[in-house]
Amino acid sequence: GDATAVGVAAAARAGDPVAVASFERAAQALAAGIAATATLVEIDIAVIGGGVAGAGELLFAPLRTALRRYATLSFVQHLTVVPAVMGNDAGLVGAAAAALAAARPLADPLSR
Repeated sequence: GDATAVGVAAAARAGDPVAVASFERAAQALAAGIAATATLVEIDIAVIGGGVAGAGELLFAPLRTALRRYATLSFVQHLTVVPAVMGNDAGLVGAAAAALAAARPLADPLSR
């Protein structure tokens, strides 16, 4: 079958047990990484992007459940996990914003 995130999501929605299990395993691994990161840097929100985020609740429902298991500190237990608004373009938009911010001092003679 189709091994892309879109293909596996379609199979999971159709009830394929292997596809459903793959989202559950991915959610557990992602939750462990998010919980560890949140413990180190005290983040308030984790934004998930890329093709897998397009799976919606197939990913986010088991992710929230797994995150509650992995989150041992109170500030991690209240962490919000959301899909990226810009989807697959988030990295591109971030790079453009960084380039614009770096170029801005060059365009403003008063900032020199």
